[in-house]
Amino acid sequence: MKILEVVFHLNSGGAERFVVDLSNELSKTNEVTLLALKEDKSNPEEFLFYKFDLSERVKYKNVGLPSSSYKPSTLWQVYKAIKAEKPDIVHMHAAGMPKFCYLANLLLGKKITFVQTIHNDVNRGYSTAIYDFLHATLGRWKMIRFAAISETNYQEQKKLYPHTMATCIVNGRAPMQSTEKIEDVRHEIASLKKNPNTVVVLHVARCNPQKNQMLLIESFNALTVKGTDAMLLVIGNSYDSALGASLKAAAGPNIHFLGTRKNISDYMANADVFVLSSAFEGMPITIIEALLSGVPVVSTPVCGAVDAVNGKNGVLSEGFTTDSYTAALSKVINNLAYYKTNAQKMKDNSPYTIKACAEKYLEFFKAQ
Repeated sequence: MKILEVVFHLNSGGAERFVVDLSNELSKTNEVTLLALKEDKSNPEEFLFYKFDLSERVKYKNVGLPSSSYKPSTLWQVYKAIKAEKPDIVHMHAAGMPKFCYLANLLLGKKITFVQTIHNDVNRGYSTAIYDFLHATLGRWKMIRFAAISETNYQEQKKLYPHTMATCIVNGRAPMQSTEKIEDVRHEIASLKKNPNTVVVLHVARCNPQKNQMLLIESFNALTVKGTDAMLLVIGNSYDSALGASLKAAAGPNIHFLGTRKNISDYMANADVFVLSSAFEGMPITIIEALLSGVPVVSTPVCGAVDAVNGKNGVLSEGFTTDSYTAALSKVINNLAYYKTNAQKMKDNSPYTIKACAEKYLEFFKAQ
């Protein structure tokens, strides 16, 4: 089977991390090409962030579209690029992708299977006028099918668009393996601890309003003011923005912003708790990474998290207030041995492996 995975860039986002893992796994038994639509030469450090994690079995191609423009001619360029690959499957990622692939989908959709994965809360970016039109035309004609990445999101998808072909394929991640930098990470973290027993709390996410990081900062500050011996490590990009500056200004002395890192597995291996404070999600890759590393999770009750965090491998806050999130943090940290033991037990039987995920995608690709 010839599979074309389509993204805008291979930047440092969770969806891009997933696409690389999925492409690598699918390429074990299929011919896979990863097609990036937007040019990658103006900022290769960001736009090619995950490219070198691609297996040698996966071909990488770039259409070279300008990063910030959308014109009618764009549709023709994308159509030609997809047609030239002669794929059996076109697998699209990111909320805006069908707008770029619509002409290709319209002209080729009866010969080629087009699949769109819903990577975020379906009510945030996937229920727009464009998607209404997409579902009313290509969706109703069964020329495009949809995959939601958590059960909660799938139910919302079916409620909004009951006449389209859709399924739930929970997100997956490749095994979390330590790198040659793990000793450096251990020393780095040790140097930041007040004492050897300081609890290491890890947050991995770009600086973005969706991630609701001020809630995390304020809650963690409230926790440490009460005397909890813990430190928060924040990893991700865009913390040099205006929002990032406000987060840093609000952060207490036990919060450390480390910048972007590629070796997340090393930090997961040295973390006691993983935290996410998002306002909305689909199925966060970082939560999957934590669970596959045996690290308990504290999260707001967003899509995906409500499916994965079960009260034994972590805790969901009751809401999105500082008090409720601080209470969830406190519960896990004060009962850390219990949550770490359960998270470790559950990691080996996790449903969130990329192998299981890829198998379900292959089934969906072949479905009639």
